[in-house]
Amino acid sequence: MSHQTMAEHPVGRLFGRKDKKMGSPYNLFKTPDGQSRYIAAYNAALKLWPVPYDSSFVTTGYGQTHVISCGSKDASPLVLLHGGYASSTMWFPNIADLARKFHVLALDTIGEPGKSVPTQQNATKCDLAAWLVGVLDELGVSKTRVIGLSRGGWLALNLAIQAPHRLERIVLLSPAASFIELNSFFSAVAGTAMRIPTRFVSRFALYSWVTRGFVINDAFAEQFITGLQNWNWALAKNGYSGVMPSVFSKEELRQIQVPVLMLIGGQDKLNPPTVIERARQMIPHIAADIIPHAGHFLSMEQPESVNMRVLRFLTE
Repeated sequence: MSHQTMAEHPVGRLFGRKDKKMGSPYNLFKTPDGQSRYIAAYNAALKLWPVPYDSSFVTTGYGQTHVISCGSKDASPLVLLHGGYASSTMWFPNIADLARKFHVLALDTIGEPGKSVPTQQNATKCDLAAWLVGVLDELGVSKTRVIGLSRGGWLALNLAIQAPHRLERIVLLSPAASFIELNSFFSAVAGTAMRIPTRFVSRFALYSWVTRGFVINDAFAEQFITGLQNWNWALAKNGYSGVMPSVFSKEELRQIQVPVLMLIGGQDKLNPPTVIERARQMIPHIAADIIPHAGHFLSMEQPESVNMRVLRFLTE
């Protein structure tokens, strides 16, 4: 089992360099100390993974993408796209079941808290799809299954629209926007976390996405909170965190031909149950269901139920 150290992180001593023409990395943390504390928290959260893994980087035109891989390399590939600002460590409750069946490749979305580092803006939907295609090319993956939660689900749909030949099946876990607009609750929570990134506000932002009474693992919570507190929101918003999720048009969604499974939490504040009917109108062949007693982080809140349904779909 490998763990990435601060010295191995691709920004390392290059903190603060912003030379786009030279392809230098854009460090999106406020300070070197904040970055160091976040990487330490990331590594601590990654220790929650119950299976051996490899940690590596692949380089595309958009920068260096951190990839955590596990499972047999002879198995079919499965790409994981995490929720916004959560990083790949969030899959710790799911990874053991997934790795038994697939060669899992968990990507840290470029331009978000994690270990990936951008070298240029990825400010459009085309950019984000091109980044993912570039990562797949570097990994030697011609076609894959994908699971995405929240913004990761939106990224999976975007890839299905723009590069459908690279996908076999996609799983959407409480996808952000996609079928309905981001609501005022999201805007309030996200806006407050960006303007007042105190520890109290950051913790409140994290816990606002799960059902009342659910206790988030301390190590993961510490990583998430450290990320929100030390992220350079002003620079990140300048095209380096990618475009915000938005509703796809009917024309876009009706292009999707790959099999799709969508699961939403029964108490998800971004996706009310009515979103399922809207999704079925746009993608007639979609399979969709509600996971009871779960909020937006349903894969963390109800891992056994989510893992069972996802694996059944992916192995059909």
